Amino acid sequence: MSMHKLTAGDGYAYLTRHVAAGDAGLRAGDSLTAYYEQTGDPAGRWYGGGLAGLGGDGGKRLRPGDAVTEQAMTAVFRDGVDPLTDDALGRPYGRFDDGKRHAVVGYDLTFTAPKSASVLWALADDATRATVYGAHRAALASSLEFVEQRVIRTRVGEAGCRQVRTRGMVAAAFDHWDTRAGDPNLHTHVVIANKVQGPDGAWRSVDGRTVHAAVVTVSELYDVFLADELARRLPVDWSMRDRGPRRNPAFELSGIGDDVLAHFSARAEQIHCAEQQWLAEFEAAHGRAPTRVETTKARQHLTRATRPPKVVRRLADLLADWGNRARALTGVEPRDLASRALTGTYGRPLRAHDVGPEVRAAMVAGVIDVVSTRRSVWTTWNLGAEAVRASKLLRMASPTERRHLLNTITAGAAAACVHLDDNRDPATRRAGESLFTTTELLGAERVLLDASEAGGFPHRPPEALGHPTMRTEHLLGALAADQRAAAEAVITSGHLLDVLVGPAGSGKTTTLAALTSFWRQSVGPVVGLAPSASAAHTLSASLGVTCETTAKWLHESTGDGAAARAGRYAETLERRDTAGVIEARELHQEHWRIRIEQDTWRFSPGQLVIVDEASLADTRTLATIVEQARAATAKVLLVGDHLQRGSVDAGGAFAMLARRGPTAELTSLWRFAHPWEARASLELRRAHREALDAYENHGAFSAGSHDDVLDAALAAASTAQGHGRVAIVQAVDNRTVRDLNARARSDGILSGTVARDGVALHDGLTAGVGDRVVTRRNHRRLRTSDGYVRNGALWDVTEVMRDGALRVRPVQRDGRSDVSSPEVRLPASYVTEQVELGYATTVARTQGMTVDETHTIAAPGMGREDLYVAMSRGRHANRTYVVVEEADPDCLPGQAPASSREVLEQILATSHAEPTATETWETYHPHEHAPLLPPVHPHQPWGAPSPQPAPNRLTTTPPPVPDGRVLGL
Repeated sequence: MSMHKLTAGDGYAYLTRHVAAGDAGLRAGDSLTAYYEQTGDPAGRWYGGGLAGLGGDGGKRLRPGDAVTEQAMTAVFRDGVDPLTDDALGRPYGRFDDGKRHAVVGYDLTFTAPKSASVLWALADDATRATVYGAHRAALASSLEFVEQRVIRTRVGEAGCRQVRTRGMVAAAFDHWDTRAGDPNLHTHVVIANKVQGPDGAWRSVDGRTVHAAVVTVSELYDVFLADELARRLPVDWSMRDRGPRRNPAFELSGIGDDVLAHFSARAEQIHCAEQQWLAEFEAAHGRAPTRVETTKARQHLTRATRPPKVVRRLADLLADWGNRARALTGVEPRDLASRALTGTYGRPLRAHDVGPEVRAAMVAGVIDVVSTRRSVWTTWNLGAEAVRASKLLRMASPTERRHLLNTITAGAAAACVHLDDNRDPATRRAGESLFTTTELLGAERVLLDASEAGGFPHRPPEALGHPTMRTEHLLGALAADQRAAAEAVITSGHLLDVLVGPAGSGKTTTLAALTSFWRQSVGPVVGLAPSASAAHTLSASLGVTCETTAKWLHESTGDGAAARAGRYAETLERRDTAGVIEARELHQEHWRIRIEQDTWRFSPGQLVIVDEASLADTRTLATIVEQARAATAKVLLVGDHLQRGSVDAGGAFAMLARRGPTAELTSLWRFAHPWEARASLELRRAHREALDAYENHGAFSAGSHDDVLDAALAAASTAQGHGRVAIVQAVDNRTVRDLNARARSDGILSGTVARDGVALHDGLTAGVGDRVVTRRNHRRLRTSDGYVRNGALWDVTEVMRDGALRVRPVQRDGRSDVSSPEVRLPASYVTEQVELGYATTVARTQGMTVDETHTIAAPGMGREDLYVAMSRGRHANRTYVVVEEADPDCLPGQAPASSREVLEQILATSHAEPTATETWETYHPHEHAPLLPPVHPHQPWGAPSPQPAPNRLTTTPPPVPDGRVLGL
């Protein structure tokens, strides 16, 4: 399920012209009734208990299931009045004069069946199709019952300080059958009016924050309700379908092949085929390959030309078309294809009490493991969504039984967590908003806080810096004043843990290089760690010391690598007792080889452990590294910028340390060629709107449709590269990156620099000779001239081998192929699972990079940290291309395209920074110590079993939310 806000004016026009009209794009004067008569599609229908509040005493009433008329929609969603009496439903929708804000008139919740269910519905016989549709309707009804009972709330009191229940929602539902590309896509738009009655009968607005917070849980619920309904009605099985190591498994019906699913997702293939035909016709007519300008113009035309308008088609015509396409693809009759999904066995569906205590306990443990891995602080909604996922493969007897089971799992998970805001006034807490963590995460954060205050660790006193033997001036004299002050602050600090903070372009690497030289000369050895292999490789080259990824270090020091080594060590000791003289000598040598190997993964006394890009490291990793350093009497230095992107796992600790101080801080900027951009980047870092003015005044922002901005970014990057500059094209989401890569490859084919034929990659695209690719997983057995194949490394394809392997050449920092380095053969299995096109990349992968130019696609949903990272990589130019329309959606979005300035201001107002458990606890318990486990130091004598942590300890039992459990009845 997805959700869009509907706004006044254009948002209402979207509702009438697209949602209510099956996305047919009716003109302003077209009749909705005439549309229904022409297509035979069902009219919309009303949902919700709030309908009982419409109409006068004893007059006509609207009831759930009644048809939605255009007049009634106009009254509710445009005018905010009772469609039966014309009485105002509370205050009128707001009117704003600044041109930037839009009153919210409703929320469009779109419930979409999994693709396999849509394909089964599209290809099956009439009886089966009716059964699938009935299951969708039933799952929709159960989902909306949950939304009405547990999600729809309003606020009362001064400044809306209290959230209260409502008398129900007023909603209009519209069924749609297909995508804009004409593929099967069974889905229903449910448009919830932003008008509800509170307990006192007064009409107020919906509390939209709770609607947003509940989206993921409601989406997961719809999926399992549909799975349950279908399994009770048809002999079908559901399974989690693997989609690769970096994508979540898909919940799909068994028996519908991936080839069929891919065929009915045909938009990209349409554009590709049209481009190939155009290329052949162009070359035949002109006797040459097209120029880049000609290619760009042609693509813009073909993208629009191949984007099918929403043609008004009867369902019967769509079904016939889908059947013909399936028959042509597989050579099998559509009904026979559908029947492959109907080979399951009818089994007795479960009741909640059938799920035994051991299974429930395992589900609770799994829920806590997932949420605590992804976040430092989570809500009841997060627990509920994971509870649904944990029970997804269990088929339940009814929605009531499903919700009963989910209540039990969610309540059990909440009881096993630390309730961070348990002392909060229940009247001020929104539904599902209770905050949780674990004592384990609180303990990890405490390790870091204590380390930042612990003294007696390697350093040099301030007075020693003037001694001639220190060579301070020789080693630190070339640094700028702020860089030298930061380096000396670290050198003279006796803390176990220090923090160095610097904005993008402040010379952190330069400072670290000088600090490393001084430390090695005057204190002890230095080792570098970084969250990614590419960052570790860059750090090693800059500092001239051994650098590894944090994951590799933990794997070898205390993880599976260390465990395997300990097993080998124990085996040599056991065999040596009974071995002969020669074998005993060999075992003795092996014994010492293992010890020496293990020692390479230990910190040493006096060592400086530098963790670069520390904001990207999760809290557990940082705490483990600090504990290892404590045991070795070493020192840890965390380096980064807490206002850039954070960890994808439970993080926020680096930002907490930076906020608490003391920190060594860099203040001057050295990266940017233009002084105005250095100043603007600092404003952007702090999310000040003034930064947008500076960038706009210098032409750094442009806007357009999705297709236009992608073409503009690629063209600008190509121009820069043609002038010898290193330019990167980036976006936040993988889908946009994939679109950019597909377009860049098409450019190469059209210009003759890339071969048409190739092999399929992990991203679903194709790579041929001349393509640029990126490896997405470290492979230490694939050796290169500078080590091994790394995650994030760029390569140019030189040969496609018969078995699907690729022969590639590394790309240098200047963006050119490294012709002096030997080629590397990437095995076919690695290519299929771990290689993608590399013309564009995500913003997450560019953090820490420095290039000449950046060209970034920005869209709503991007966070301020993403924009800051994206706009601070380039020395000479940083450009952002703002999308002001959606990228060819199945149905148009629920609000009109915004201006580029509005999108950028929304981005600045959106932060993805994660709160820490400690700071959240202190917000609600300012004078209480957080509950912690007894300290566990993992560095026992090598080879000894690691102690098991105690279970989480609670402060109090979490109180219920004011209106009962979130997933309750």
